[in-house]
Amino acid sequence: MKTKILVLVLLFLAIPVWSQASKIQVDFSNEQIGENFLNGKKIMASAYVFPKRIHEIYVDTFPGYVSLQLRKLSKNGKILNVKGEFVVFDFENRIVKWSQKIDYSRGNINQYNRLIMEDKGNNLISLSIENGEELWTVKNDFYYVNTAKDIAIGYKNKGLAGNIHTLEAIDLKTGNALWERELKRDYGWNSKIRLNDSTLLIVAGGLHSVNLFNGNGWDYETVTGKKDYTETIAKNAAGIALGILTGTYVTSSGPSVVREVVSNVIIDSANLYVASKEKIAQINKNDGHVNWSTNLPEDLMSKSSIFLKDSLLYVVNYGYAYWGNKKIDFGQPFIQCLNANTGKQLFLKTIADKENPILDFRKKEDALMAIFKDKLVCFSLIDGSEIQSKLIDVVELGELKYFTTNTIFVKENETVFKNLVSNDNTTYYIQSSKEKTLVFGSDLTNKMYYELKDLYFKYGSYKNYTFIGNEEETILLNNENRKVGRLDISVNSLIYNGKLFNFNDEKLLVVDMATIF
Repeated sequence: MKTKILVLVLLFLAIPVWSQASKIQVDFSNEQIGENFLNGKKIMASAYVFPKRIHEIYVDTFPGYVSLQLRKLSKNGKILNVKGEFVVFDFENRIVKWSQKIDYSRGNINQYNRLIMEDKGNNLISLSIENGEELWTVKNDFYYVNTAKDIAIGYKNKGLAGNIHTLEAIDLKTGNALWERELKRDYGWNSKIRLNDSTLLIVAGGLHSVNLFNGNGWDYETVTGKKDYTETIAKNAAGIALGILTGTYVTSSGPSVVREVVSNVIIDSANLYVASKEKIAQINKNDGHVNWSTNLPEDLMSKSSIFLKDSLLYVVNYGYAYWGNKKIDFGQPFIQCLNANTGKQLFLKTIADKENPILDFRKKEDALMAIFKDKLVCFSLIDGSEIQSKLIDVVELGELKYFTTNTIFVKENETVFKNLVSNDNTTYYIQSSKEKTLVFGSDLTNKMYYELKDLYFKYGSYKNYTFIGNEEETILLNNENRKVGRLDISVNSLIYNGKLFNFNDEKLLVVDMATIF
């Protein structure tokens, strides 16, 4: 499934009423938003002004359509209105195709390419993108949608008495059920991976291969969470008791189930590798046969990452998991090395501070650099020993969070920008909780830091040009990272299908990329 969504994932929430021809009026104008420095030409945008603030947009794969969520903010700008409106807009012809009132307390609408699904009670209703009419209805809760194959899979919904583990495939053209299969979801779905055009790998209480067209496949079952996490519940109860005395308290919410006690999945030409709460295994990709399996220390396991280096398999156990949507201390951080061909353990190095989890790491030759909230530690990949470490002044710099990616640019001079990370193997760039990007040398000395206002973030490209932006402007770079243009729009933009989309308050801007270059 290939979708284009602006601002993370768009979930439209809908009131259960029939869609109807819209009375929404949209004002149109052409507006200059920038300049091409190569030829001195103005960069123009089509500007569409809606009667309400635009909260999010979804750009359809079908050219010329964009779906918008119109939603007001409170006067202080901090609280979203409980009601709004969902609009399908044909910007090529400047026509509102249809709109529907939204009540965010009563349901939702998800969009996958041209497929629009309204969630109403126990039903999912397919709505026509052309006019909003109901096409078909199913009692299901989609977990995976493939519009290219016209198939969605999810769990049958029969209300409180329903079987919560019956996976069902739905034909997206008709709404008819195609097949059923029992697949437990006690700890939710951790991830889903396309193995090929017809096979989906589901990570949920283990690994499960699923043929999209008939539901057949193999199962590898293991434990990926923990039920009835009384320790966390007790901590929250203690927090409430303390809050009664102090006047303030915060509690976590969600079910009493710890989830995400599982690693990523490594896929090579023949096998899969995955670590869970109880074991790590190598599994044949075609038939699910377990080639080898090694028990892991269940009292230590948490969310983890695994990676291969030559014939060695490494486990980096973070020391945290999730309780509902809240990250919690869970298990204990450690680094483990196994023989990738046999599963035999070569070493396991625990990290003493159980309540200071590993937040991120980077591999470098025979070493691993790990981030904790208040320190950097370099571990040997040969025996797991600590090579060097550096405590951080979190009061001044903030707590460490993660290594930055290669999508960040900074200005070298007025005409040239540089990729902050690039291929520099001698420097570490780390984001802190105080919106600082910290720069550390190979000896872990803090050289400097960049403030958020100094950074530009890559959000798209077109032909040989790169688009980077911040909260105030977008810069156009050529393949030598030289500035060749400027736009008065923020990084909150999307480039798709030869068009650039940006919205702010009530205004939607659409730029034809061909007119820029």
